[in-house]
Amino acid sequence: MIGQYLSLVITVLIVLALIPVLDGIERKFVRARIQSRVGPPVLQTYYDLIKLFRKELLIPSTASKLFFIAPILSFFTSVAALFVIPYTLSNPLGFEGDLILFTYLLISSSVTALLGGLASGNPFTEVSSSRELSLLIASELFLGLSIAVIALKHSSLSLSKIASTPVATPSVILAYIALLYYAFVKSARTPYDIAEAEPEIASGYLIEYSGPLLAFAVLSNLVRRYLAASFFVVVALGPTVSLATSTMPTPIKELTNYVLVLALSVLTYLALGTASAVHGRFRVIHALDSIRKYTSIPIIALLLAVVGL
Repeated sequence: MIGQYLSLVITVLIVLALIPVLDGIERKFVRARIQSRVGPPVLQTYYDLIKLFRKELLIPSTASKLFFIAPILSFFTSVAALFVIPYTLSNPLGFEGDLILFTYLLISSSVTALLGGLASGNPFTEVSSSRELSLLIASELFLGLSIAVIALKHSSLSLSKIASTPVATPSVILAYIALLYYAFVKSARTPYDIAEAEPEIASGYLIEYSGPLLAFAVLSNLVRRYLAASFFVVVALGPTVSLATSTMPTPIKELTNYVLVLALSVLTYLALGTASAVHGRFRVIHALDSIRKYTSIPIIALLLAVVGL
């Protein structure tokens, strides 16, 4: 059992080390190529973070204590969510109800970052936070309804059980589609970066952050991007992976599951980055209208699940 816990800690550390590299790959080989640019080095995100951690920390005179605490708390809440993901389609920390815990941690990380920005006292953050809150309320409906459908059809709130039990009904397939769209919105990439739209509101709720606090805010956002993509992979593609490796010996099976889940998470992350790169920027009303238009998908999925489909 101690070996399983140690393996989980090592896995989370590997994922944390990989996330800035993924952002660098997206910037270099996805966005730059699509926009016909050379792009920054793959390790540029690491360089940026190291530079921020070395810079002087400046706190606005109008800021409250929450301004200082929020980015750090948001980052560690995101890291806590990483421990809930069943990377080998099983998790030594897993329990019946960890699906709800994961959802709580993911949402809490976003809300904490939002409150930190509001605590700065800058009027730009009020505009940005109102946008982020509107986006949060609209998009979390996708997550809530999709989870309800998946939990209902699997008769479980355990991520490990859901990830290892294939269920292919019309309602579940629609829930998977809704989760993928949710991952796109949750990534805060174009066109859903309205809370941080630099040409309009000067970095939004991050405007007063600098130095280490800004580094924590950037890291927490990158971790949330990965969490949303990885959650989709575990829930939607995990059952297929589990079925494909079901006849393997346990050690080989777990290693194969881990490699496949990690590879699929990376591909999903980059695919969402590609979709973002080919989109233009949305105005606030257009972003919310697009979310409202697709809300019918998880609603129909839930109705189908209730009637047994």
